[in-house]
Amino acid sequence: MKTAVINIPTRTPHLCSVLTGFVMLEKQGVLKLKINSGADLPMKGLMEVLIDGKRLAYDMLDGYNYTSEQEINTYLETCDYFFKRSFSTELNGKIFPTNNNKIYRWGFNYLTTCDGNNYFNNDPDKKLIETVNLFRGRKPLKYFTYDKFEKEPDYSGEPKILFMTRLWDRSQTSEKNLDGINSMRIELVKALRKEYPNNSMSGIYDGLTARKICPELILPSGVTNRSRYLETMKSADICIASTGLHGSIGWKTGEYIAASRAIISERMNYEVTGDFEIGKNFLEFGSVDECMSRIDLLMKNPDKIYEMKKNNRRYYQNYLRPDVQLSNSLKTAGIEL
Repeated sequence: MKTAVINIPTRTPHLCSVLTGFVMLEKQGVLKLKINSGADLPMKGLMEVLIDGKRLAYDMLDGYNYTSEQEINTYLETCDYFFKRSFSTELNGKIFPTNNNKIYRWGFNYLTTCDGNNYFNNDPDKKLIETVNLFRGRKPLKYFTYDKFEKEPDYSGEPKILFMTRLWDRSQTSEKNLDGINSMRIELVKALRKEYPNNSMSGIYDGLTARKICPELILPSGVTNRSRYLETMKSADICIASTGLHGSIGWKTGEYIAASRAIISERMNYEVTGDFEIGKNFLEFGSVDECMSRIDLLMKNPDKIYEMKKNNRRYYQNYLRPDVQLSNSLKTAGIEL
């Protein structure tokens, strides 16, 4: 049995699902793990694995928001395989021209764990705040195991729509068109509440920016706590996905796939693994009018929604369940378990 030595710098949530995949494989008895925390790596969203004489790196950063591209390029020299969540063939060639052949797609990312993932499930620095949050009805990370997101495809003759999103401010992103991004999200929530008042759950997460410009659209905390959100998400049929920080694919997209939901997404800036295709797994939009048009199309065609749900279930089983996603990366690296 092979041993994987995992060097991880910190408990950043971006890396949780990657380590979850490794822990699941260990629990299946096909791999042994040795975890070294506090590793000195070029950034917090990076984890490296030494296995079978190879160095694999997992980059879960939002976009290409590197503090130092040169530092990452220097690190790439030491790697055999570099799996990147926000993957662009074009940008890889421009930013890492001498090492882009080492960079491979990782695919979607979302915050999930499994039993036995003690590094993330038992964070001593968060014990007090988790106790307080639990008293307030907010469950800790260890509750949100991968199976909690899963749901079999189901048919509904009266489809329901979900769009819960947040607004960004200047302290969170370098996005140049920030006002345009926030404006489209606000207008989309308004359109959904107007056109589908009885068939949609839509609104904005609480935050300073939301309080300033659209307090009437803020969702109550009882709706947005993660366990309640999961229930709502899995009861919806059509889930709308917005772009994440620095143009990345938002984590909600991964959650929607895990739950076998039909998806309408903002145009994706990055490439993913497998056969995740427009029209088959999701519909895309670039404006409020386009999104409403896609919604109308699906609302009038429950059979199409059901077919998309089934396609996303197959995609999840083949590419996104944490142990499968991790196993696929090892196979790409020529490592057989």
